[in-house]
Amino acid sequence: MPPVQGSSHAASLSRVVPYHPLVREFVAQAGGCCARPAGAALACALSALAIAVAAPSAASGGTAAGTAASSVSATASPGSAAAPTISGYAPDLPARIELSGHGTATAAAIDRKSLRKRLRELTRRAGSATGVWVADLAKGNRETLFSYKEKRRRILASNEKLFTTAAALDRLGAKSRITTALYRKGAITDGRLNGGIYLVGAGDPALSSRRFATRHGLPHTSMRKLAKRVSKAGIRRITGTLRADDSVFDRRRGVPDSNWRYSPFIGGRLSGLSYNGARSKGEPARVAATGLRKALRKEGVTVKGGIGLGTASKSVRKRDPLAEVRSPTLSKLVAATNKPSNNFFAEMLLKRTWAKAGRQGTTPGGAKAVRRFARREGSGVHAVDGSGLTRTNRASPREVGRLLAAMRKHEAGEEFEASLAIAGRDGTLGGRMQGTRAAGRCRGKTGTLIGVSTLSGYCDSGDDVVAFSILINGTDPTKARKLQDRMTIAIARYRD
Repeated sequence: MPPVQGSSHAASLSRVVPYHPLVREFVAQAGGCCARPAGAALACALSALAIAVAAPSAASGGTAAGTAASSVSATASPGSAAAPTISGYAPDLPARIELSGHGTATAAAIDRKSLRKRLRELTRRAGSATGVWVADLAKGNRETLFSYKEKRRRILASNEKLFTTAAALDRLGAKSRITTALYRKGAITDGRLNGGIYLVGAGDPALSSRRFATRHGLPHTSMRKLAKRVSKAGIRRITGTLRADDSVFDRRRGVPDSNWRYSPFIGGRLSGLSYNGARSKGEPARVAATGLRKALRKEGVTVKGGIGLGTASKSVRKRDPLAEVRSPTLSKLVAATNKPSNNFFAEMLLKRTWAKAGRQGTTPGGAKAVRRFARREGSGVHAVDGSGLTRTNRASPREVGRLLAAMRKHEAGEEFEASLAIAGRDGTLGGRMQGTRAAGRCRGKTGTLIGVSTLSGYCDSGDDVVAFSILINGTDPTKARKLQDRMTIAIARYRD
């Protein structure tokens, strides 16, 4: 088993995102439009523009995807850790939503009858393409508190990441790590390697320079450590070629929504060997090899044979690695996926979930693994990618809720729950529900596409834990978010 311990117009548009809030909102809403047939793409773009113009962040000149001077924004309450968000990585970026008179931090608790009344009222305002499921998970039971069209499947948007990350935790393990290895071909004599080396990827989305990881608030797997370990082995000169091996995954760079091509809404090119989020132009594996060569040079090691692509043979891999680096734990990679809604990490983890010895990681394979996992846990989902960018990712509120309930009992349940954004504190919920009963008490996963807004997660209601899923389709996401926030605040006020 491999080691485990778009469109040019869309790409051009994504580069101007930091400079105008209306454009940022438009790009956030318009994920995947450019990959559609001409007529559908136009309708898609017009709808996105209408939503962007109506969005408070665009109209007021506020920030939804970052500041004008930076592609990274951090939203946090005083005394809490900042949660950087990468512009372009997710359509459901954290927006600040002001609510008044709807469940302040000191608001009185409400009983089951009052909760149902409040949720019924808000659901009616959300529209007919809405589905809601709310259940009390106390003492291992699952008692439905409120439901509305809970069996009807809806577009999930980034709520798909709940299924992706849960399946990855189950299949790979919360404490597992992804290993990137360096193998040699040739003998070492007097500080000289008479042959080449192979940089073999295993699908680690966090392989990067420290500068890149710090700038974007991402977990970090150090390429420099690989170079240091080569130097420590006494090697100063490599006579052969540095070859990059990305064969752990297929070479489809995108998802179904982008016709498998690179999409700026993923944030990077999917590859079994990526470096710095594979955001640079060019072959991702070659970019990674270039990064290693630069790191080797800094450590006093020269590569004379240039850079190329190639697959390390079985005989080469039978040797002990010349050097290797391991990713942060999978639980940290999952948190970096869910809190900021990182599409690149989600798609890489999906492929990694399917990969094993003799089988490449693929998006369809990973989606199959996710569907199987959901069925096994008494849930269900029609998964086609890992991030939720493709609109055919669908599940019902009850299916999402059953996944949440199942993960509470799972051995990786704590890590899964900890990966979700905290209302009013961090991630994509950092600017929402601040100063309300839900702040600090509710965790959730947001999701946004054109006409779609989803929010699912958990609320701590004193002695009880309440799971909820609110899937709203056919709506203005800005309006939907306000309703979702008010529903979540009501759930946080619930006491049995």
